[in-house]
Amino acid sequence: MNEKSRRSALLQAGRPSPTLEDLATAAGVSRSTASRAINGGLKVSPEAQAAVDAAIVALGYTPNRAARSLVTRRTGSIALVIPEPDARVMMDPSSPPSSPASTRPSGTLTCSWCC
Repeated sequence: MNEKSRRSALLQAGRPSPTLEDLATAAGVSRSTASRAINGGLKVSPEAQAAVDAAIVALGYTPNRAARSLVTRRTGSIALVIPEPDARVMMDPSSPPSSPASTRPSGTLTCSWCC
């Protein structure tokens, strides 16, 4: 069994999603060329681009967002910061405030992160 068919069999057997290395092997190109083809690099031959595109479809490849965030140092996330009174920080968010004085922000901040 050659390397290409072995990897394909592993992926079909419930292994994790294909990696860039798996994609490059299936396309018959280097890892660097596969990366440039995925990211729209200018120095990729039409044949290599077509091979990578076909391998993407065949393997069901999707780029790893966590790996992309590590390399680019960008997450694509935004933060929403809302001031909360001290009395409400540790309370059930669905319960009403206990007194009108406790509804004033007192300097404690909670932070919600969005994906």
